[in-house]
This record gives sequence, C-alpha cells and structure tokens, in this order.
Amino acid sequence: MRKLIYSLIICLMAVTGKSSAQEGKSEYLFNDFQKSLIYYKDGRVFSVKVNYNLARNAFMFIDENDNNNIKLFAEPDMVRTLKIDNRIFQLNSKGLAQEHLNQEPYLAVTYRGKSRPEGKQVGYGGRSETASVDSYSSIQSGGHSYNLETEKIILADVEKRYTIKKNKKQKQFQSSKQFLKLYPKEQEETIKAYIKSNKINFDEPQQVLQLVKYAEAL
Repeated sequence: MRKLIYSLIICLMAVTGKSSAQEGKSEYLFNDFQKSLIYYKDGRVFSVKVNYNLARNAFMFIDENDNNNIKLFAEPDMVRTLKIDNRIFQLNSKGLAQEHLNQEPYLAVTYRGKSRPEGKQVGYGGRSETASVDSYSSIQSGGHSYNLETEKIILADVEKRYTIKKNKKQKQFQSSKQFLKLYPKEQEETIKAYIKSNKINFDEPQQVLQLVKYAEAL
C-alpha cells in the first residue's frame, strides 16, 4: 500500500479545517471519513477510509498503517472506481470527483470546490489576498525526505455540474434554465411547472435525479 500513495502527510485538519470554518462550510464532502473500496484499473482493490476534500479537490484517505495520517493517492489516474457505502465515484478528466447517481436515465454529478487563500493579516482587521504559506511539513519515508508547503485556504463555494445523456451524447447543466434547454420547446412549461411545484433545488443531487426521471418519462 505504501507504494501506491504519496508519502507526503497533509496537515489538513490543522490548516484548512480552521480556515474553512470561518466561512461556515465544511471542506469535506462527507461528514467524516467513510469506509470505501478503491478499484484500480489494473485490478487492484484496496479498503480504506476516504473523504473528498473540496478545498483541494482531491480524495484523501486515512492510512491506518501509518499513525492514521491523512494522505493523497499517489496514482489518481490509475483509480477506476471508488465505492463509498452505496455511492459510486470516479475521477473525471480534470481529476474532480464525479458521482454516478443513476444509470437509466443516466445522471452524474461532478463536485468542484472553489477556494481562495486566506491571506495574511493586515492593519485594521483587514486581510491581504496574497497567498500566505502557513507552515511546512517535512517527513522521511523510504530513505527519502519530502518537504510540503501548506497554506491556509478558504472554501468559498461548491459547484455541482450535472451530466445526462441525450441522443447518446453527454449534456451538462447546472441550473433550471440550462436544464430546460435540453428538452423540446413543447415540454418546457410542463417541466418548468414540475420544478416550481416540487421546489427543485439544483444543489441537491437527489432532487435533480427525480427531475431527470420525470423529464425523461414525458
């Protein structure tokens, strides 16, 4: 397992956790680290506790064989699927977490955290937006020494981009306006009425799934 991970220990709990709390948002997709199965493209399977760090846009895992340190996967491009409880994730071409919500009709959602440096403290309670290196971590593993610069960052927002399949082509949307454009003009008012009566929130993937099922059944 040690060959499959970065030996860099990410001090996220002390660094990003404190700053993210200032915005009232959790830096992680899940409330805590979840028991998961990680399937690699070459057939390897690993059981670890993982969470998706939205401030870093990366899956992190707890290495129980190394003092429960939080680490990054060393070969993210080799990860085929992550099964977290009854949820299925993959990494898209940009390395972002993409959750498969339904097969027929197809629906997936990609999570992308938008963050910014906390910045250095300036006079009169202000704060500079210049990126500020907060601390340094240095460890040794396998005879090699690694240095990691970490800076305090704030999770400002989480973007959810949905993907469906129309005429065997993938189409994306984030809002009701974008969603309505994917369907025939004669269905627009019917779908719009469903969105309004059911108070569909496009930040809630399960609500969007119900909307897609309804629209595809028309």
